[in-house]
Amino acid sequence: MGAQSQISADAIRDAKNKNMKMRERDLATQLGISEAEYLEAWIDHGVERMNVDLSTFFSMLKDAGEVMSLSRNESAVHEKIGTYESFSSNKHASIVLGPQIDLRIFGKHWTHAYHVTKQLDEGKTQRSFQFFDTTGTAIHKVFSRPQTNLEQWDEIRKVLTKNPPKNPSFKTAEKTNSEPYNISAEATENLQADWAALQDTHSFQAMLRRHKLPRLEAIRLVGEKFTTQLADDTIELLFNRLPADALPIMVFVRNSGILQIHSGPIKNIKRMGPWLNVLDEDFHFHLRTDQIASTWLVRKPTKRGDIFSIEAFDEEGNQIVLLNGYRREGDEADVVAMWDQIVKSLPTKSEASEN
Repeated sequence: MGAQSQISADAIRDAKNKNMKMRERDLATQLGISEAEYLEAWIDHGVERMNVDLSTFFSMLKDAGEVMSLSRNESAVHEKIGTYESFSSNKHASIVLGPQIDLRIFGKHWTHAYHVTKQLDEGKTQRSFQFFDTTGTAIHKVFSRPQTNLEQWDEIRKVLTKNPPKNPSFKTAEKTNSEPYNISAEATENLQADWAALQDTHSFQAMLRRHKLPRLEAIRLVGEKFTTQLADDTIELLFNRLPADALPIMVFVRNSGILQIHSGPIKNIKRMGPWLNVLDEDFHFHLRTDQIASTWLVRKPTKRGDIFSIEAFDEEGNQIVLLNGYRREGDEADVVAMWDQIVKSLPTKSEASEN
């Protein structure tokens, strides 16, 4: 168990047996432990520790065929069904770039890994590879599907469970600084100048690092020329409109270790309590709209014209979800123009306050 855990493996398993319908993540939170610590209680009970060898894992995973890819943060869950194709890696990040599964992987944050075999109702078995950061917070999970090549799946498991790590420890998560930044007028002008000079959206993160600003603070500080705060219910308004427009979009969800992207239309929208859900054939998306503290329309200049995105953040300033116009195939001028028109028509925070 992790160094900070004060509860035994037997007690964790007993708690699960008494709460069979509760999700493991929710039970871990209730017990005051991380999700990875919860899995540690089930070693030799359907859970195996694995080595974190991402090049081996993603290179072999393609041959497992159709699987389900899941990435999440505290407020959004992003699930895609497809095959892990075209894996490549460099010193900054790794990429999986297929027509369904599209990932940017930041491997330095991937610390703990497990293979989980779970018996479900009606004799079904759920298999998953699960990866966590230093605190035991989930980064990415891969679930088998009926069409998955289980021989290849088991070969991956065998390779990565050889000589696994022993007695892993988990760090305590650090609280995000949500206090507003107070920077000088000169620093704000420099930010505005750098923002106006952007040539590529991929340069945006580097710009934030140069100015030593979190994303939300830069959005707040740069001014109305580039950003506008939108009404609190913007995401739901937009999602309820998009199916009728049949407009493909891009949906980005990230955490410290991964960015997962959906490119295409969204069709089936359903509200379930605090969750706004997309329930499409190969894309499921679950959003806790009650945890959205602010939503912004963000304009980024590029060599090919302005790119407009909608970004939602929680109370601590963490990005929950980013939405963009569809650009997967390159020249999608008509689709992007329609996206730009729609997002510019969304109600602003000030307009919503007046009504």
